[in-house]
Amino acid sequence: CLLAQVALGDLAAQRSSAGRAYAPPTAMATSGGAQNESIYYSGALQLISIDDNGKCHMQENAVSILSQIQGKLAVVGIAGLYRTGKSFLLNRLLGLQDGFEIGPSVNPCTKGLWIWGQPVQLAADYHCILIDTEGLGSTQRTASCDMQIFSLCILLSSYFIYNSMGAIDEQAIDDLHLVLHLAKHIHVKSKKAQEAEKSSDLSSYFPSFLWVLRDFHLRLVDGQGAAISEKDYLDNALKPLPGQEEKNKLREVIKDLFRDRDCATIVRPVAEESDLRNIQRLPYESLRPQFRTQVETFVKKVYMSLKPKKIDGQVVTGAMLVSLATEYCKAINNSVVPTIQSAWTSVVQHQLRLCLKDAVQVYRSQMNDKAMQHLPMDEEQLRDLHKAAKAEALKVFLAPKFESNDAKFREYRAELASRIKQLLDHVKAENMSTSQRQCERFAKELYSRQIENKLNVKGSYQNFEQLLQDWEQVRKAYFQQTAGPAQVEVMSSWLFQRMTESAQRLWDEVRGSHEERHVGLQRKLAEAEARSVNVREVMDNERSKQSDSLEVAKRQWLAERIEMERQLEDAKRSLEEVSLRASREKAQLVDSERTVREQMKMLQERLASSAAESRRVGAAGLEGASGGGDVGGLRDAMVAMMAEVKGIGMDKKQLEMKAEHEKQLIGLERKFQRQLMDARRKNEGLIESLRQTYEDEVDGLKTYRSELIARSKDLERELERARGEAEVLKQRVAAAENEKALQKRFVDNAQRQSELVAAFLERVPGRGGKDLQPVREELGALTGGALD
Repeated sequence: CLLAQVALGDLAAQRSSAGRAYAPPTAMATSGGAQNESIYYSGALQLISIDDNGKCHMQENAVSILSQIQGKLAVVGIAGLYRTGKSFLLNRLLGLQDGFEIGPSVNPCTKGLWIWGQPVQLAADYHCILIDTEGLGSTQRTASCDMQIFSLCILLSSYFIYNSMGAIDEQAIDDLHLVLHLAKHIHVKSKKAQEAEKSSDLSSYFPSFLWVLRDFHLRLVDGQGAAISEKDYLDNALKPLPGQEEKNKLREVIKDLFRDRDCATIVRPVAEESDLRNIQRLPYESLRPQFRTQVETFVKKVYMSLKPKKIDGQVVTGAMLVSLATEYCKAINNSVVPTIQSAWTSVVQHQLRLCLKDAVQVYRSQMNDKAMQHLPMDEEQLRDLHKAAKAEALKVFLAPKFESNDAKFREYRAELASRIKQLLDHVKAENMSTSQRQCERFAKELYSRQIENKLNVKGSYQNFEQLLQDWEQVRKAYFQQTAGPAQVEVMSSWLFQRMTESAQRLWDEVRGSHEERHVGLQRKLAEAEARSVNVREVMDNERSKQSDSLEVAKRQWLAERIEMERQLEDAKRSLEEVSLRASREKAQLVDSERTVREQMKMLQERLASSAAESRRVGAAGLEGASGGGDVGGLRDAMVAMMAEVKGIGMDKKQLEMKAEHEKQLIGLERKFQRQLMDARRKNEGLIESLRQTYEDEVDGLKTYRSELIARSKDLERELERARGEAEVLKQRVAAAENEKALQKRFVDNAQRQSELVAAFLERVPGRGGKDLQPVREELGALTGGALD
């Protein structure tokens, strides 16, 4: 029911867009099945026309429409007596009131076989095509023509509707007499004349059968009056009846040929005959409700019973249906019985050829767009593109879903694989050629720009590491800018050969420059050793001279220092002696002055006492004669005292003279002290100056000695470096000699191999003697060139 509702909904949408979204048949362009969008026509198109001579002709417009349909295809065909309303039923299946032509006259409206130009889409890859046929039993057609129409409708349909009027009675069964002749006019296989074919053999190739009974007015009950279904009614009508052998035979044939069968009954649509003649002009809602209900039930039954058209389990597409119809028409036109399997074989072969052509075209297009336009490319990328293109090609080839065990299918699939392999080989050859040209061009450019230009300038490379770094840059740039299968080959052949040549050129240049440098370094080493000897001698002489002068200066400085210290000690002793003598004299002078003072004091006391005594004597007068003697004594004492005082005055003067002399001595001592201090300062300054000069000279000698040592070390390091470079040169020379020995062994092996090859060829019949002489000469030339 859901499928029927979906189909009816799609039909309603198609009807609403009819006449607006599609062009008339004459304006349509024929489009193949490979197109992404299909062009249909919302109208009836004649599929097969049958002329008056009974010849069948396929019509281009309908063929174009069918050829576009991809995927599964259900084909609903309808047949029956003319003027029984077959086209009306198909219009209801389309959800239209005015679709296939319906006419009120006694002449048939439909000539030949017609289809509706817009298929009904049942699912994403599932469509349904409706086939309307010319009415049977027309006076304008012969029985042979009716048989052709009937046979073609059954052969092309997956769901066959037989339309008749009234109940199933003897007359209705008689009207199906064409079924008896189906076994004669349709064969499953191509057989000899004497081999009979059973009607049951055709049953597996025949469509589902629906007998529609129009204007049916009977009650569906059995003999006991119990209600029965429409299918039961059909089965009861096909039961054999006693005494009717011919009709029973027809009943058996119907049951044998149409094993999946059903029945639908529909009442009269209108009551008035005038309305019946113009039923296509009446609104569908004005028809009898019971009629509308039964018609809708009929539509649902059809859509629920639909199955894809298949032959031998193989789904038939639109293009294959066209081929099948063409094969049937050819057989009929050639007065040959249509053979289903022969026609199907032809269809399958034709479809396989088309699929093969489309698949090869898809593969070619994919490879042209994604590979050939982007050459060169890596083999892995090309392999991925090949796999993707091959998958797309296989998808196109397998779209009709042929039987995988069919011999023709396997044959065409093998042919597809062969074609794809040829195309792939061509793409690979183009990829190799393009890659070869690109790789050689980039290799030459990179070598010329980054290697050869530097090699042409002597001294651009100092060592092999620099050359290897440039080659590494060349390698990276080469692999970044090139692609394809020739990438490694050009790298290993052309670039590797240039690498070997550049290494040899650099080796020759480095060896020459190292030999020159080695000679120069040896010369410089000899000169440096000579200079080193001279410098050592000069340093020894300078060191000896400096040592002698330093020793003399040191001894002179020590002598002067000792002398100055001796003078200083003498001056100190003299000063101490003078100071001591001055101290003693001063002490004596102080004692003498104190003694004089004491004596003066005593004299003054005695004088005072004498004066007092004299005054007493004068006051008394001449008291006695003895008094005169005392005065004389006193006078003597006074004279003595005055003499003593004078002596003391003289001593004082002497003492003052001595004090003055001491002062002079003290001044002299101070002056001497100042002179001594000045002399000491002068001597200390002189000593300090001598010491500073000595230390400066010592520092200068040390600096000069350090410079000499550093220079000697630099010379020694330069000598060691020169020796190391000489050792490296020796090792490289040894490596070159080893490499040369290896090359010689390789050449010897190659020569031995060439001799073995020549000896082998000599043993081959017809390949000895003079025929091998050019080979020997070429091998000898190659060996001689390798040795050189």
